Amino acid sequence: MAPSTPEKPSTTGSVAIRPWRDGDDRALAQVLPDPGSPAQLAARALLREPGESPLTRTVVAVVDSVVVGAAAIAASPAHPGRAWVHVEVAPEERRGGVGSALLEAAAAEAAGTAVDGLGLRTRIVAGDPEAGAFAHARGFTDLFTTRIVLIDAGALGAAGLERAEDLQVIDTGSVALTQAFASWYERVNAPDPAAPMSIGQVNTRFLSEAAGAHGAALWRPDVGADGAGTEGSGTDINKRPVTAFAVSYAQKAAEDADVQAAEASVVPEDDDHVFAVGGGEDATELTIGSVDGNVQDLRSLVARLSVDTPVVVEVTDAMETESALVEELLASGSARILTAYTTLVRDPQG
Repeated sequence: MAPSTPEKPSTTGSVAIRPWRDGDDRALAQVLPDPGSPAQLAARALLREPGESPLTRTVVAVVDSVVVGAAAIAASPAHPGRAWVHVEVAPEERRGGVGSALLEAAAAEAAGTAVDGLGLRTRIVAGDPEAGAFAHARGFTDLFTTRIVLIDAGALGAAGLERAEDLQVIDTGSVALTQAFASWYERVNAPDPAAPMSIGQVNTRFLSEAAGAHGAALWRPDVGADGAGTEGSGTDINKRPVTAFAVSYAQKAAEDADVQAAEASVVPEDDDHVFAVGGGEDATELTIGSVDGNVQDLRSLVARLSVDTPVVVEVTDAMETESALVEELLASGSARILTAYTTLVRDPQG
């Protein structure tokens, strides 16, 4: 059983801050607006009964016996250097100090636990002036912005068409795919380092059937000993270097993951490899990655996978090659942003 806050509430003006109680989830649903994005849905799932796996501490704000907001701090198993925090207040009670009181109370509730003294991490809808102002005023800074982008079918034209032999459609259990994914994931998450994972753990978490992985492809150019292209040389494709990869996720599995995130109250990153953002029944949801920074190879791979079907991809500011390709498509009008959110952090004062 999680440690409890004393039943006598502390107060800030007419606002009482107290521990989470049974039924608070239903009370919050009555006063908070519906989540506007998968990121908001996952963040709100943190507002739940305190627990130990993952370690979570939650407090609630009450005005005149009515629940008006809540805050939670939760351990982050996948990225353990910082804890997740989420604060949300009913619109009519904002800008009155309730959010600040909740944030302070949640931090106090986490004192003496495994997350005590860790940096904090939160997510907001990109460009939300109210949420951004609240976070920045309390010492949070932007870490990166994530965009979910729909790329039109045929947007990349004939890119890579003359190099069809460099495309390898492969099983998601492939060692080559898992190794490429693991090194890429570590690199693009450098601003918020992931916990160490074995190759088997990487495959289970991101590339397994349980994770929703549906298919995969590698771009493996035929190169000579000096690194120069040797098109048509016939080198065994399994011996060629992997320069880019793509993993598709079954849309039904992606939608189920969003539902499970809300029902099971998982921390946000537990399903952040599945991008269920309403791209449409015919859109293929892909995780794409450049292994060596070659945007031409990544372009060729995505072009071959989007000849007849639009694709939905996720890119963050830390994904330089992937972002460069997306920027090119956005500028040409052949791609559009479906949703975007910003991750902010507040690290302990040195």
